[in-house]
Order: sequence, then C-alpha cells, then structure tokens
Amino acid sequence: MKPHVLRNPRQHIHITMHIFIWAFARVAWCFALFTTGAALAGEFSVNPIRLDLGASVRSGAIAIKNEDKQKLSFQIDAKEWTQDATGKDQYADTNALIFFPKIMSVEPGKEGLIRVGAKAAVVPTEKTYRLFIEELPGATKKLEGSGAQINVLIRFGAPVFVAPLKPQDSLDIESFGLTKGTVTLSAKNTGNRHQVVQGIELKGTDAAGNPVYTLTLADRYLLTGTAKAYTTAIPADQCAKITQLSLEFKTDKLNVARKLDVTRTMCP
Repeated sequence: MKPHVLRNPRQHIHITMHIFIWAFARVAWCFALFTTGAALAGEFSVNPIRLDLGASVRSGAIAIKNEDKQKLSFQIDAKEWTQDATGKDQYADTNALIFFPKIMSVEPGKEGLIRVGAKAAVVPTEKTYRLFIEELPGATKKLEGSGAQINVLIRFGAPVFVAPLKPQDSLDIESFGLTKGTVTLSAKNTGNRHQVVQGIELKGTDAAGNPVYTLTLADRYLLTGTAKAYTTAIPADQCAKITQLSLEFKTDKLNVARKLDVTRTMCP
C-alpha cells in the first residue's frame, strides 16, 4: 500500500501502513522471518509464528515481546482460513478457536502471552485458521532529522493448524501444458492436510538432453482440497530449443514430477 502524503510541506506527514505478514513471506525493508519467531518492524516480535494443534496437543501459546520503548497495545481475532478455486486466501468469522486475551497491552521489554485452543481437536480433515494480532494506535513517532511523523501499525496473521487424526498427503497435477510458449499447470492438494510449497521447478532440455531453460516458481500454502493454477512464459529463443519440459512440484511433505514432450508448434 502506498502511503498518502499531505501536499502541504508545512504540515506533519502522517503515514499509516497496515502490513500483512505471512509466515513464509519476506518484506525486506520491514522485517525478516525466522524459524522460531518474527521480528516485526523493530516494534515487537511474535514467537512462534504458527501453532500446530491436534489430538495430542490441544492448546498452545503465542508470545508477543515489546521491542519498543513505549507501551504497545494489541487486538487479537481469529478467522477460519480457506482458499477459493483460484487458490486465493479467504477468511471468515469463527468461534472454533478459544483464545485469551482479546485485547492486551505490553510494557517495553516485556512479553504478553496469548493462549489458544481448539474446540474440536480431533478432526478427520485438517482445520486451518489465522490468529490476527493487530497493533492498536499509540503514540506518534517523529522521523529522525525531520519534523515529519509516522505511525506504523502491524497486522500479523499467525497460522493455526488443527491436524487430522490420520494425516494423508497427496498432490495431483491436474494439468500441465505448453501453448505458444506459455506454460500452464494446475495442482490440487488431494490430501487431508496443508502443503507448504517449497518450489515449482521447470526444466527444459534439448534433443541431446542438455538443459536450455530453468525456472523456479514460488508459492506458499496450498490448503487441503485447494486447486491452484500457475502460468509462466518461456522466451521464444529458448522455447525453440526445448524437446522436453520437466516439472517438479516440491512441498515440505512430498515431491510430484511430470514430463511433457515439446514440439515446435507449442512455441511462438
């Protein structure tokens, strides 16, 4: 989101940025995610950045540490998390998660604890939620070396997974084709729990088996039952040399591979 800057230079500049942070995404100017926690804009940290619940672990906790020099306040809310037919994240109100508190304040250098539990911890198919931790407006900060002011508000959605009683992992490549140099493929999570996409690798080889094209597409979560389409274009000069195109869809739990014989009519 682009900040709105007031046109009058004599006025203070008030900027509000709502930054939506995902567990496997990076925004270089703002923060970096780590395995055990996420530092958010130098203001506060969240640890862990996701919760895994289920029959054996029915509740958990998320700690918020105030890294700032002033007291910070937060509002906490839970949403059911699904993905639509295009793989886009969707959120809906839910009472399936029990969490406390819903409003909290944390003093500088201190930690606040959010306790989270699932009403139904024994499920045949994974249930997915996000626990949103939203910083509430507080003191306005002056930008160093200027009279401008900035108010940065962070909204972090921590994934909460309620694991199925009997996990099953399965991924179906529903389509894989090349038309006029454009690669199209569709993958569906046919298992009963989420997959974390680690890379969608494309490799084109010539008649002698030499690699002439490589590309790795990035993605993040593919929730159970979700099908998602991916598209990319191969440069015409490289496409003309390819006789076979290989696909390897890698997740944190499995790899699925496909091959496609390429003819000259498939390229521009």
